[in-house]
Amino acid sequence: MEDWIRRIFIERADLFLKIMNERWPGAEALVDGMIRLLKDFGVEGGRILDLCCGNGRVAISFAKKGFTAVGVDLSPMFIEDAKARARELGVSKRTSFICGDARKLLSLIPKDACFDVVTSVWTSIGYYGKSEDLAVFKQARQLTRDGGILFIAETAHRDSLSLRLCPSSFTIHEDTVLVEDTRWDALTSRLRTTWSFYAKNGDDLKFIDRIAFEIYIYSVSELASMLIEAGWETVATYGNLATRQPFGPWTDLNLVAKTI
Repeated sequence: MEDWIRRIFIERADLFLKIMNERWPGAEALVDGMIRLLKDFGVEGGRILDLCCGNGRVAISFAKKGFTAVGVDLSPMFIEDAKARARELGVSKRTSFICGDARKLLSLIPKDACFDVVTSVWTSIGYYGKSEDLAVFKQARQLTRDGGILFIAETAHRDSLSLRLCPSSFTIHEDTVLVEDTRWDALTSRLRTTWSFYAKNGDDLKFIDRIAFEIYIYSVSELASMLIEAGWETVATYGNLATRQPFGPWTDLNLVAKTI
């Protein structure tokens, strides 16, 4: 496993969890947007597979709408938090959370499972490389019925980085300050980032930890081509799934694909 992946999602999952929790308020609108699009494709209800599910905001939101949801994530802390939230929100019977590497989907989930929807939300691709991402989406296709739908949502894309990249920034998450230094390598299409965490006590900051990582960023056409190889045909792109805002260089990538 890449060292930074273990560091941020396992060893210091407590820090990343604070950032992840702040995305929960937008989960319901995102999922409502997905469900409206699913109806356009004749999909109403069914089973959803949420890849790199974090602490379950997408899977649980689908379960609250009547879907049966299975979430997979590498982080034991995220998975335990997702299970606790599902119990608190009364959807534990419609959710199942599995701790494991998404690159080994077929060993984590029975091969005879049949999903109607697959989701990959918030830049959950590009961690390892193109061949690994291709393998994940191929396995997801094997677990999806014909006519099933894939959403890759709220994801960074190559065309936006020259316009939207902020080399240095900071954000406050509960009692923690995150200082972010980011560099974009156009030759390799890799985004290299260093996160420095500080505990906030009034006006004082105390250093907690520093994690450097890099991810591969796809162009839209490159991602669509890879999906075709994996058994998915891209049928639509949006800047926002809740509002159906058109996709463009200033927006995140929200891609909708259908099984081939």
